[in-house]
Amino acid sequence: MIAVLHDPAVAMSVTRLACLACALPEHISPTAAKAYLCCSLRFFFERVACIRKPTPVALHLGKAVHAALQAFHIARWSGADDSPETTAAAFDKSFADLERDEGPVNFDDDAERQKCRLDGLRVVAAYLDSPEALKGKPRAVEVLLKESIPGLSVPLTGAMDLVEGDFTPVDFKSAAAKPDPDNAAFDHEIQLVSYQLLMEAATGESPPSLDLVFLVKTKTPQVIRVSSPPANDRRKLRVLGLLETAVQGIATGCYYPQPGMQCSWCQYKPECMRWLPGQVPQERRAA
Repeated sequence: MIAVLHDPAVAMSVTRLACLACALPEHISPTAAKAYLCCSLRFFFERVACIRKPTPVALHLGKAVHAALQAFHIARWSGADDSPETTAAAFDKSFADLERDEGPVNFDDDAERQKCRLDGLRVVAAYLDSPEALKGKPRAVEVLLKESIPGLSVPLTGAMDLVEGDFTPVDFKSAAAKPDPDNAAFDHEIQLVSYQLLMEAATGESPPSLDLVFLVKTKTPQVIRVSSPPANDRRKLRVLGLLETAVQGIATGCYYPQPGMQCSWCQYKPECMRWLPGQVPQERRAA
């Protein structure tokens, strides 16, 4: 081990790593913070080195469904055509555009692609037919906020899928199975509380609820809303601590493997296996 530390190549890598520890990121989002905290090395490969990988099928489907719901909500906001046919067309367009712009997608064959497309159309139709579908005019759709929050070294940013008339932020999630309400609120705590912090800083209003709407891709699609109460000071402090942990880790170039069950489906496993302590991964590119 001592001999390795005297290897000139390793010494050079350590020097390069020290150079990364010079600056804070320009901002932090709840999505970026959660990605870093889940696995900092995957965060590096994905967001710093920008290593492209084929898009997972579930992610591709989720993005296309999200785009269709966004089109529906914007139509409700603007008074435009929000019919099921127009919303389905928005899904099909996004499905094709994402495949062209962000592909390739990990489809096994054209039959899987067609099944994925039809599954997405069924999920979108289920939302439009559900009690959870927006009935009135929303306060905002896909609103991007950036605010300085006390306790954070950098501004906090976040894009809310939907803000209802009473200032309730709603985030839509695609899922393969019915969610457990308690676990769902805990799993997405960083995102939900971040939205509350952003809304309070931007408008002075506190949301009455922090909501998730799950679009469950079962044989008969389900639409399930999970509501949690607004965060108290303790929850805010907890989330600010998690956000700041991510900020400082990124600022100091602290990227390392975090082995776990998730490694079995991680696309960056080959790159991860080449990691050594104190080295900047060779795959590093300009972000």
